[in-house]
Amino acid sequence: MNKDYDMWLEIEKLANTLNATIEDFYKAGIELANSEANYQIKLRSQALIERAQGVPVTMISTFIKGHSEVAELRQKRDICESRYKMLENKINSIKLQMRVLDAQASREWTKND
Repeated sequence: MNKDYDMWLEIEKLANTLNATIEDFYKAGIELANSEANYQIKLRSQALIERAQGVPVTMISTFIKGHSEVAELRQKRDICESRYKMLENKINSIKLQMRVLDAQASREWTKND
């Protein structure tokens, strides 16, 4: 019986971790959206600057990606995206662990009947 109790405690612990991770996931989503917006705004404004300076349209994309501010904002966006995806995978992993423990607990209960 102690084993069953330990499994349910573990499931409860995982549920708490899952809830905290979901909150982090939400915040990471907002951070990703903001960083994407900042990157796109700077990308477009830098493209207009390059065009005004007479850079050929076909070269603007290459020029602006190498601009230090644009590159820094792109890096921040990529880091936010990486964190967002990592949290998504963590959520899926926790849910899988919970399902495994739940199935194991169910087998233990039916075995005792």
